[in-house]
Parts: sequence; C-alpha cells; structure tokens
Amino acid sequence: MDGTLVNTVACVENYWRGMAEKYNVDAEKLLHNVHGHPTYDVLCKWFPESMHSRESAEKAEADLMHDAEGVFAVPGVPELLADLDSSKWTIVTAATQALALTRMQQVSLPIPDTLVSAKDVQVGKPSPECYEMGAKRLGVGAKETVVFEDSINGVKAGRAAGATVVGVLTSTTEEKLRQAGAEYVVEDFSKVRVEDRGGYLEIVI
Repeated sequence: MDGTLVNTVACVENYWRGMAEKYNVDAEKLLHNVHGHPTYDVLCKWFPESMHSRESAEKAEADLMHDAEGVFAVPGVPELLADLDSSKWTIVTAATQALALTRMQQVSLPIPDTLVSAKDVQVGKPSPECYEMGAKRLGVGAKETVVFEDSINGVKAGRAAGATVVGVLTSTTEEKLRQAGAEYVVEDFSKVRVEDRGGYLEIVI
C-alpha cells in the first residue's frame, strides 16, 4: 500500500530521518531498510531495546498516521480502482490496518473488501505468508494473483508465494526490483488497465 497505491515516501523518510537523528542512527542505512518492513521490526533492528515493543510501534505509526504532508495517490491508481470490483483485489501491507485505512482515506481511494496487515501474519515480508493469506481471502491460489510492489522485500514475498510480481518505481530502482524478482516494472499505474473477464481479471501494462 505505502509506495504502491499511496506515495508516502517523503512522509515516511522524513519521519525516520528525525528518529535517526534523535537516536544517533545512520539515517542513510536506515532509510534503505524501512520500506516494506513492519515498524516493529525496524524498531527492533535499529533502535534501543527500550523501543522494542508493540506499544512503541503503535506510537510510531500513530505519529505517521497524522502526518499527511507529501502523501498522494500514485498516478493512475484512482482511475484504476474506481471501476474495480472491491471483492477482486486486496491490500497486503506491512503497516497496521489503522494506518493503511487512514492513508487510503487521506487520498480518497476506495477500500477493498479484504485487507492483510502487520497483525495478521506471524512473519513479515519477505516471507510469503502475507501474500498467501491475501490470495486465500480472495478465494484464489497465490499463483493466480498479480502483486504490485515497490519494495525489495515485497517483491521477494510475492515471488516466494508464487505470484506474478510487477515492480512499481516509487521507492526502489528498476534494477533492484528486477534483481529481487520483479517480472515486470511500471513507473506508475497511468498505463495499467484491468479488464474484468467474468471469471478472471486481465491486466494490461
């Protein structure tokens, strides 16, 4: 969701830069390791032990949630989702459900019938668990799905689940997305079309 449907790169990176400065963490290394990672995992890997708690992660996401500066829908997404049956697509995110829903609402995007968030899985991306669960909630096998991802971990998770993965160039370079396993790469969704064929969706990129 972050960086794929909603471009939150500036907002997210500004937040983590501030945290890096406050706790004397290498900001550049940190920023290379936040996209596609659950907030809790980021805190546990990069910050003092006193912050290794779900409460700290929830506070961090609450701070992020109320900062909408620089947040916007990725080009083409509003048009793509406007006519798409809400039961035929889902959001699979490393964020909490509250943050995901807030971001979608901040840029006036529709909400799908199902959503997989950080609390729904035992292991975050690049584990395939999240995408396997997303497919299950859609009532299909993971190999029948197409995943759009902007992060290296997200691409790896989608491929590990057996999905076809399309990289989106918002937070990661094309070279790195392809190295992670993206089979296709798009700049945004402005040229992406989805045709409902009744029993399946046809995606044209």
